[in-house]
Amino acid sequence: MEAFMSLKDELIKKAETQLEEWEKQADSLKAKAKAKEAEAENEKASADIQQSASDTLRSVEDKISDGRKKLDELKQSGEDNIDSLRERLSDLIGPDNKR
Repeated sequence: MEAFMSLKDELIKKAETQLEEWEKQADSLKAKAKAKEAEAENEKASADIQQSASDTLRSVEDKISDGRKKLDELKQSGEDNIDSLRERLSDLIGPDNKR
């Protein structure tokens, strides 16, 4: 009967060892999953930041385009239209700076 118990104890020990190994693997997989989740959140935040920067850049590019159009108008206008153009250009050149 002693040999049987020894075999039983050995089997229990092997099973416990295997279970511990699987638990370590599960813990490792959980940690990796958490890291992936955090990375995904960072990527989303990064994507949000990139989108915001892209929106800001688009806004600035629109202002540049509008400013170039107004500058072309100014270049092509006669001296008699300067005052009305100065008002329309105030967002580009600042407050009215009459000479």
